Amino acid sequence: MRLHRLILDHYRGITHREIVLPDSGVIVLSGANEIGKSSMIEAIDLLLEAKDRSTKREVKQVKPTHADVGAEVTAEISSGPYRFVYRKRFHKKCETELTVLAPRREQWTGDEAHERVRMILAQTVDTDLWRAQRVLQAASTAPVDLSGCDALSRALDVAAGQSAALSGEEPLLVDRIDAEYSRYFTSTGRSTGQWAAATGRLDEADAEVARCAAAVADVDDCVRRHAEMSAGLTELAAEREAAHQRLTKARAAAAVVAELTAELKEAEVISSAATATADASAAAMTERQRLDADVEDRALAVAELDGRAADAGGEASIAREVHDVATAAAEQSAAALRQAQAQADAARSSSFSGLLAGGRKSSNQFRRTGSWESRSGRARSGRVSGGR
Repeated sequence: MRLHRLILDHYRGITHREIVLPDSGVIVLSGANEIGKSSMIEAIDLLLEAKDRSTKREVKQVKPTHADVGAEVTAEISSGPYRFVYRKRFHKKCETELTVLAPRREQWTGDEAHERVRMILAQTVDTDLWRAQRVLQAASTAPVDLSGCDALSRALDVAAGQSAALSGEEPLLVDRIDAEYSRYFTSTGRSTGQWAAATGRLDEADAEVARCAAAVADVDDCVRRHAEMSAGLTELAAEREAAHQRLTKARAAAAVVAELTAELKEAEVISSAATATADASAAAMTERQRLDADVEDRALAVAELDGRAADAGGEASIAREVHDVATAAAEQSAAALRQAQAQADAARSSSFSGLLAGGRKSSNQFRRTGSWESRSGRARSGRVSGGR
């Protein structure tokens, strides 16, 4: 019998597990304790031997505690000329299905499927040898009685005779077993030297195994540390790559900052120059405003002076007219004075008495008018005033 595939669903603490086995070679299943390695062999036994509605203790023990469902086992098996897929569900909605793939296709369900599988195994499998070839963790290690196993007896007889064809004169298997036993033990059950030597070699081998196991443990520890360090190295490599990317970004940012700093300094220089220019412009503007105000003040002064000059020009014209009039009056006065002097000279010479009379008359006239002005003088004065 050969197991090709095994599927467990809701079996004890196993929610789902599927294992596909190769067609040849030695198969080793490894795992931590209580992971479910023995449950796989147990599941095969329940699949082949127990009915889906069985209430045996072995069936009840595999019911899952984490879900209200039935345990389910599916196996694909080859035995002799037969190859079939066999499935059973226990506890809830019990069900049995059998699909025979070879040598011809068959489909069975229920108890008929169960009986058909038992019939196939009875025809193609030595069940006693099947049970003897396995030792479960929780099972007894006592030797199995295979004295009635015909298949094993024939196989051992052929192996002992070194030939597949038996002559009929070979010693019985029991005789050969006794001869082999006597090589290592006496008739009283005491071990012989060969057995003692073998036992010594076994102890040495056990010691070597222990040493090798310790070495293997060291190697395993080194492997574990190597795996941890490799994982740490991978993480550090990832961190290093991330740090390198951050560094690249930081350098790019630093270059941008440097450019911005240079631009800022240039802008500060330009700003300082602009500030100085603005200050100079403000000073020039202030000076221009002052000059404009001064120009306006001077323009007003010039306008005022122009007005005054215009007035002065008019006054100068009037003064020239007055001067001309005064000059003419002066000339007339001079002429009149010369005439008066002439008359006076004539009057002095003609009569001293007339002068005394004239003096008295003039003195009286001064008392009345307070002026020596003559009538002709008043006339000239009137003409000058009229000219103005």
